[in-house]
Amino acid sequence: MTSPPSERSPHLTVAQLAERWQTTPAAIYIARHRGKAPKGFKRGTKVLFPLTEVERFEAEQMAGDRPSHRGTTYEHRPAEALRARRSRKAVVI
Repeated sequence: MTSPPSERSPHLTVAQLAERWQTTPAAIYIARHRGKAPKGFKRGTKVLFPLTEVERFEAEQMAGDRPSHRGTTYEHRPAEALRARRSRKAVVI
């Protein structure tokens, strides 16, 4: 278990960020490698993430979050597309 970030340190370690996001440190390293994590820097052998950068990244993610089912459910499909599909009849040759 990691200790909470101290009030005098404005940075989070990988373990602290993983705990904050309820994931594993390995997932944080992978996300960082893929460019899908906040910007961090290495201090010796540790990777540190500025708390302000983490909060900015989280705010961006929340702002860009959209329901993944939009436009795929029956209620969200345009009526024209439904009529066109229903009017198709099998062609027998």
